[in-house]
Amino acid sequence: MREERNAAGMPRREFLSKGVKVAAAASAAPLLLTRGAHAASRTAPGELNLVAMDHVGLTVPNIAEAVHWFQDVMGAVAPLSFGPISDPGGTLMHDLLGVDPDAVINQITSIRIGHSANIELFEYQAPNQKQTHPRNSDWSGHHIAFHVTDIDKAVAYMDSRGVERFLGPLPVSDGPAAGQTINYFRTPFGTFIEFITYPKGMAYEQAPGVHSLWSPKQNGTNSEVTKVPGLLGVDHVGITVPNVDAAAKWFKDFFAFANPLTFGPFAGAFLEDLLDVDPTSVVDRIRMVGGGRGGPNVELFQYQAPNQDHTFRLNSDYGGHHIAFYVRDIDKAVQYMQANGAQKRLGPFPVTGGPAAGQTINYFATPFGTDVELISYPHGMAYEATAPIPLWDPRNNHP
Repeated sequence: MREERNAAGMPRREFLSKGVKVAAAASAAPLLLTRGAHAASRTAPGELNLVAMDHVGLTVPNIAEAVHWFQDVMGAVAPLSFGPISDPGGTLMHDLLGVDPDAVINQITSIRIGHSANIELFEYQAPNQKQTHPRNSDWSGHHIAFHVTDIDKAVAYMDSRGVERFLGPLPVSDGPAAGQTINYFRTPFGTFIEFITYPKGMAYEQAPGVHSLWSPKQNGTNSEVTKVPGLLGVDHVGITVPNVDAAAKWFKDFFAFANPLTFGPFAGAFLEDLLDVDPTSVVDRIRMVGGGRGGPNVELFQYQAPNQDHTFRLNSDYGGHHIAFYVRDIDKAVQYMQANGAQKRLGPFPVTGGPAAGQTINYFATPFGTDVELISYPHGMAYEATAPIPLWDPRNNHP
């Protein structure tokens, strides 16, 4: 387990009560949408008919290791696996996923933890594959945040399992995000995960005309499909982008996502202990966006950091990632995205054989480097016929 330190050399309790209050006293930027506008966008434009986040996709060095870790430590189930996938001599892999035409997906495994969005794990072989992991401050930095009802118990459990932990549990005591407590961890395969809780909500919710972001608490407070005490499911997916305003606008323009929570800047050597970034890094701004019928949010970060990697990871690189959203009618949704100028990859692409048969997908490239996928499986998928516990279906979210 990582030794907890603080930059000021003061006792941890004093640091948490004083230092973080100063760091978290962030000024909120103007909101993109007020209550009236957000109420109108609770369902995205009719042509899109977006429901909610379906899964976050991650490329890992060794899928067997990653699946075992999620099952053993976090209590995940892994009901859906398929692959290999390749197109020797053809261009399918490039056209469909934006990777080298000679790339091979050795295996894809989808796992469920709690009652919220799923996690889709990929193992690739690819020419010139990047085999280092991005930092949280790099443009391809990312993390998955899980909502827990009792963060002290959840963190104690992770400690008992020897998971690498960063500074925390860290309460945010001022600014629009006041009320949340967080703790970051790093898995053995390089993925950052976060535990977050806000039992009494957050300060931004008290502002006039602001609609609250979705929370897994709305699906119930009983833990399901997990070993972590009080874990409910994915709360949000965090991604580091070149410009948070441009990225938030993309989600607003295409998905009608609202942005009720904006905060920052943050600076101080404590960021190294909290997020494993250079101690001179600055988090310029964080924007939390969400919408649709209900489901995990997207947390957008903008950093200044020494030696910041300004390249975007391909889906085939270690640290490659995408975010998938469920839509009710993928043909209409894709037409809507194209009509509004989205950069579409090959699709809609129906999966007609194997355990994933029944799903249809289409990836889109974004200006901020994270591919966004639309997915639909209106009649379910083939694996469900034999799965004791199926993946979480975003159509079961409560808004």
